[in-house]
Amino acid sequence: MKLLSGLIVGVYLWKLGSSAHKILKGICEKHKHAPAYKLTDDIWNLIFQRLPLVDRINAGAVSKQWFSITSKIPCNQPVWILLPPDKDLGPGEISFFDLCDGTFGKMKLPDGCHPLGTCRGWFATISFGTNWKSNKIQLFDPVSRIQIPLPPLSTITEQIPSWELGTDFLASAVDMSSNDASESVVAACFAQSKILALCRPKDKKWTVFTGLGIDNLVHERYRYTIMKFCNGILYALIAPGNEDDTLQFQTYSMKLPGDDRDVVLKLINLSWFITNIHPVLLELPWIQEQEDDDDVLVLRNASINYGLVESNGEILVVDKIEDAIMKIPEHVDHDDEPEDPYFRIARFEVSKLEASDDALWLTKLSNLNDQTLFNDAVNLVSMPATGRNFGKNCVYFLDNPVSYMQQGWEPAAFSRESGVFYLKDGRIERPFPSLEDPKNSRYYWFFPNIKHQLKFSTTD
Repeated sequence: MKLLSGLIVGVYLWKLGSSAHKILKGICEKHKHAPAYKLTDDIWNLIFQRLPLVDRINAGAVSKQWFSITSKIPCNQPVWILLPPDKDLGPGEISFFDLCDGTFGKMKLPDGCHPLGTCRGWFATISFGTNWKSNKIQLFDPVSRIQIPLPPLSTITEQIPSWELGTDFLASAVDMSSNDASESVVAACFAQSKILALCRPKDKKWTVFTGLGIDNLVHERYRYTIMKFCNGILYALIAPGNEDDTLQFQTYSMKLPGDDRDVVLKLINLSWFITNIHPVLLELPWIQEQEDDDDVLVLRNASINYGLVESNGEILVVDKIEDAIMKIPEHVDHDDEPEDPYFRIARFEVSKLEASDDALWLTKLSNLNDQTLFNDAVNLVSMPATGRNFGKNCVYFLDNPVSYMQQGWEPAAFSRESGVFYLKDGRIERPFPSLEDPKNSRYYWFFPNIKHQLKFSTTD
């Protein structure tokens, strides 16, 4: 047993690299007669404190002793920026920048897996089979390397009469009710957001939501635009397919197999929501001439995008308002294609969404207390700022640079439209470094899980 323990220690520390080797070598020189398995907890603590976060978490999975030691080392929630694909990356590799440590790193997806999205420290990935029915979706934790398979896609189509599985049958959105995957409900939209299905990771099949009627899938009466769990309740904004629709706001319940608890859904008609609850989205843009350049116009409030986020037990609506900057052509030729405008972040507005069984209302917020919001082209995440290396009552944003790489505009997209917006005074800072971005590149926030209490797991 002692030989095996020493071998595990030696092999693991060798895999961690030269930094761990140098630390252990220095300690062993002072304790030449102490085999690795006889090192005290205090010495192991000194070793683990000097390891990078991911290596430290992996070390905690080796034995109960190491887990007990590593779990007591103080550690703040890491904040990663997932970077665009790079030619120097290997198959399945994703590079990231750690905002707290100021370091770059890499992670690797399981072989054959492709990312669909991220939520609560997990990647939703898909591995393609010989046909669409054999495609497999799983949850993957890049830190612990845990993979959790989700039910087969064929169990969705079995519940929908006359539905033909086509090439558009990919998950367009994924959310989870909890960081602990063993206790979480997973919600996903399929078939261009026309199908909403839920499951628990242990379930053998997806449960399709049919509260709006099976005919919704055929006649496309609704599309699920945004969904977000908050306190176990799934909120979903739905876009109606016709103006005659009467649904405004309604609460539904779903029962998953083998679960006594119902999953509560609150569906909100997007058109009704904008008109009656959130009229800021109807504000008309207005033109303001640019002060420093006579041939440039600024169109204020040109674009307003919205999202939902769970923050400290509350559901928030976050609006991203952008201005459009346009060049005035010297000579107007109707045959010429107009240049695309450059969209610039103007401000963020945050409101608290509150709902009863049959009513809905918003309260505008100017203070998030100790919370910080993180926004990118896809996700919104709220994190407590107390004791962290980032500010509070603000929005860290990574904007989609696709709109900013048009002809006539060549900004450094990452530094130009990524930064920090402060809710208190409307100030914007852009502290991120400039990067040369490939066209159509995107940046995403990711918050890796640093503590796991999973009741089951499969690893690659």
